[in-house]
Amino acid sequence: MPNLNDLGKVLTTQIYHTVLGGDDNVPPPKNTFFTWCMPGFPFTANDLDFCAKGIYSAPTGEEMNSRLTHAFSLAMLMDFIPDVGAPYSNARQEGMYKPDAEKRLSEMYRQILRFSKVVAYELTDKQKERLEKFRKLLFTTKKVKDLITDEEKEVTEESPLLKVYNEKMAAYVSAALEYNSKRIASAAATGPEGKGAVADWSMNAQIYYLKVKAANDAWTSGGYHNEVDGMNAEINQITERSMVLWKQQLEETYEKGVVTGTDVPIPFRYTTLVPGNLATAGGWTRIGVNHEQVKWAKDNEVTSSSAGGGVNFGFCSFGGGGDSTNREYEETHEMHSFNLDFEMCQAVIVRPWFYPEWFANHGWTLRKGEGWTFSDMPSNGGNPPKGEFIGFPTQAIFARNVKIKSRDFVSAYKKVSSSAGGNASIGWGPSTI
Repeated sequence: MPNLNDLGKVLTTQIYHTVLGGDDNVPPPKNTFFTWCMPGFPFTANDLDFCAKGIYSAPTGEEMNSRLTHAFSLAMLMDFIPDVGAPYSNARQEGMYKPDAEKRLSEMYRQILRFSKVVAYELTDKQKERLEKFRKLLFTTKKVKDLITDEEKEVTEESPLLKVYNEKMAAYVSAALEYNSKRIASAAATGPEGKGAVADWSMNAQIYYLKVKAANDAWTSGGYHNEVDGMNAEINQITERSMVLWKQQLEETYEKGVVTGTDVPIPFRYTTLVPGNLATAGGWTRIGVNHEQVKWAKDNEVTSSSAGGGVNFGFCSFGGGGDSTNREYEETHEMHSFNLDFEMCQAVIVRPWFYPEWFANHGWTLRKGEGWTFSDMPSNGGNPPKGEFIGFPTQAIFARNVKIKSRDFVSAYKKVSSSAGGNASIGWGPSTI
């Protein structure tokens, strides 16, 4: 009979295969891994309102303050460097997301830009013009007026071209997610309830693949896929000879990405999500898990980025009321019946001030004692890599309409809730209950 930990592995394994794929049509991306957040963070639709509507388009000062606070919260949550060494060790899958303990992505990026030594061969006037053209095509700078102070300031944001690129990319990601989820649902189907998933995949697999192909074609033909990738490639080629100008532009772009909140007057780097309206949009991918799928999960475990290895799925209490000390509750607790149903959506994390292309470029270096005072370099290129900046978050996964049907699960939850205090939140794996 499966237990809490077995069912947790079913959940994370299914999410892993759904998001990363793994068959010939949708191969898993290279150098990609999961940072599990255990327990997960609860969001409301209003928490992401600025992603869909922006900050400065708010009709009132009160609404602008609200959106600014939401933007600050998301920026702080996404401003971390994950421990990418964890996926190389199954025993360390739990607790990878610790924003209170990890280094801030924005600050480490600033330090690297500030103290890096760059190749300084002089660019030709034509090359400088090309870089300036690409910069204007990818990002725009505009002046906005603060509704509260009436002060004008410059902000840098994605250009219309780059916005379309990211939107088409998000559509492709959504189509690939649906394709993978249907394939996984069919592969994991059990019992009479699984007949529909098998029949659906058998009859409609090519249709789902066509949606992936169409989304990829739309990204290429109408989303400037090749153009943006080509510009980034040419930027890399030009600036490998002389990166002084490019580095200066990156530092200026970094500073223009600063926004300051009102409740907490601390500058932060603006961060948003694509699609911006994901909280209220339809088309989320539906995932189902039941106790009969344990064997499928065990047969489909992965190695270097194991979705379930080492994760403890016992109940833990945290926050509000009662004893806030984390406690685990019988991850071996048997589940005679269990059904979990929820909707999932991937969102691309967009940081207009951050250029990851910098790290793919070979025209710069850092030297200890010349401004760089950290113990390690950004990365040693090892397997697993070791350093101060060896990975960064690129996407976030959201879930909604989570429904759990299990008499055993409810009984165990009530027992933990009662001992932790009536107002305490309870965590089970990546879920907050």
